[in-house]
Amino acid sequence: MDPLSSRLIENAVVYPTIRVASHPGKLLMGVYDPDGYVEGTVLHRRSGEQGAPAPRDLFAEPVDAVQPEAIYLGPLYFHYGHFLLESLARAWYARAHPGVPLVWAGQYNWQRQELQPWQRDILEALGLTVPTIIADPTRFERLHVPDIGYRYDDWLHPEHAEFLACYQGPAQVPGHRLWLSRSKVGSNVRDYNSAPAERRLVRAGWTVVHPESLSIRQQLDHLARAEVVAGEEGSAFHTLVLLQDITAKKFLMLRRHGREHGSMHSIGDVRHVNQSFHTLKRERVLQARGRVVYKINPNASEILDVLGVPVPAAREVAPAAGDDAILQQVVRRAEPQSFLDVGALTPHLVVGSTAPTRVAVSPRFEFDPRTFAASGVDFYELGITRYAHLFHADRGQFDLIRIAGADFEQVMAAFRISKRLAHDGTTWIFGSGELAAKAALAVRLAHPGFISRRLVAEATMVYIVQRVPGEAMTEKRVATMSAVEVQRRSRWIPPVRVSSLAARRPGSAD
Repeated sequence: MDPLSSRLIENAVVYPTIRVASHPGKLLMGVYDPDGYVEGTVLHRRSGEQGAPAPRDLFAEPVDAVQPEAIYLGPLYFHYGHFLLESLARAWYARAHPGVPLVWAGQYNWQRQELQPWQRDILEALGLTVPTIIADPTRFERLHVPDIGYRYDDWLHPEHAEFLACYQGPAQVPGHRLWLSRSKVGSNVRDYNSAPAERRLVRAGWTVVHPESLSIRQQLDHLARAEVVAGEEGSAFHTLVLLQDITAKKFLMLRRHGREHGSMHSIGDVRHVNQSFHTLKRERVLQARGRVVYKINPNASEILDVLGVPVPAAREVAPAAGDDAILQQVVRRAEPQSFLDVGALTPHLVVGSTAPTRVAVSPRFEFDPRTFAASGVDFYELGITRYAHLFHADRGQFDLIRIAGADFEQVMAAFRISKRLAHDGTTWIFGSGELAAKAALAVRLAHPGFISRRLVAEATMVYIVQRVPGEAMTEKRVATMSAVEVQRRSRWIPPVRVSSLAARRPGSAD
């Protein structure tokens, strides 16, 4: 690879960037001198949006810069990864020219835009504390135009990599493991169900951080101390280019969708990064448009296995007691062929069942589902709504459904959703106690077509719900009734006098 070099352009004008409908897929921009467009001053990529010279008549007349000399850095991005890699692709030249201002081609309507604090932190880490300019367009007497040291998304020049690797930070701590979380990023490009994995990683001794909430130096210090760094594929991993020494570190990335981004390899190959990429088999991709990927995992098991988190032994789970022990008898006597356990914190009821099909759905298990991987139970550590919408598919309807929850609203919401997963002969178990009694009463009074019952198990009252035989009516079923049946059933509607309607009007006297 040829050494990086630079050109000096006199009486140069830096134009902003603009996108216009007549040039789809193009970022119009560039540097012009008295002879016209200066080659090599637009966005240069292997793939994606491409740069092209901007027609100068799109912009107002250039203004003369206060500083007669500057270093041209190309397009300005406020996206973290694109700023770090593309907006600084020419910044290697600035280290040997201290005091010379930096100029970017910013978007055409950024007249008073300032760099974000995190951008200035990166410049400071690189030793670039010079004035910065966002062109509007702007004329310079002398403009340095360095070669790019990084091209999206296929190569990183060794000289530029050496320039970026500026931060030493604290010493690496043996055994220190770091998870870069995307659970609080401002976009939906993430795993919607990362909480179970992160909760268990903390229990296993990992440090979980949200990079967007940390300063650049804090991020770099976390990376410096870590021996193992893991997380969902994203720009947070690009921060490693700023570390001086990464030779003893191991990076594990969960792929976004399909093959990992090429920048991971263009950086990794030059910096000799020990990195591996992993695709989760059970994750559900909700939407994928290029690199914009929304997805969800049913539980944390695959992630924990990829990261080498040990599986807890079954003896570490407390034995069944109280309501669970009583309900085990009820479930056993029901002899269901399919059993859905909703909202449970413990595994005893569903693991102890002999039903051929068993599913447990709860947003927060108190146990690691991997402990019971051999039980044949499918564990979904998420809410019943997401399970029903995203994962149930063609599994079929359940014979027996247990509903548990922390409060009345949670239990009733789960019951309403679970009706979609039931057939005419399904039995629901609410358990015992005041909450179960209140839920059973609510079904009896507010859900026509269902009946609540009580049964006694070991001197404990257990509340269950079933459909009323022959009364599972729907609007569709009523619409198909014959005229004779409508006439017969309408006689059941109690009569009322016209005079009684006035008392029901708002504000009328009793």
